[in-house]
Amino acid sequence: MVFKIGDIVSFLHEAGTGTILKIEGNQAEVMMDHGFAEWLPLNELVPRKALSIGEVQSKDRPRTSLEKGRAKAKAAEVIEADLHFEALVDFPKNFSSHEKLQIQLNEARKAIDRARRAGVKKVVLIHGVGQGRLRDEIYAMLERMDRIIFYDASFARYGKGATEVELR
Repeated sequence: MVFKIGDIVSFLHEAGTGTILKIEGNQAEVMMDHGFAEWLPLNELVPRKALSIGEVQSKDRPRTSLEKGRAKAKAAEVIEADLHFEALVDFPKNFSSHEKLQIQLNEARKAIDRARRAGVKKVVLIHGVGQGRLRDEIYAMLERMDRIIFYDASFARYGKGATEVELR
């Protein structure tokens, strides 16, 4: 198997995915989903195809052209990113509070980056209510970003636990 920098991979012996940052000999440095880089043997990596928005669809029945058009339009409108830690990793108890926060912030950044690459203009970051630490950290991160505005997402849809980001 031939890998190159930027390839998305999964792993033979653990859950999750990552992106190849560097290749040296029979090892690759991989940026893991949890935000940390690790060196792994190439023979333990499995190539993954990156899916574009709207590419995944139900296999129960064929979709009509009208349904396909609606799905593409809806997909292009907003990306939702659930930042609840249990939704991001397989074994949430194995992480410190700091690691959890960094993984959640990294996932928020990745959602915004995905939206920019896909031409999507809105991202909803679902952080929950809790004690507000994640929300505060997300706001601090967003304040440092260019070409965005952000505000509390629809209370009717998300309650107090989400932030909407508009990309300019």
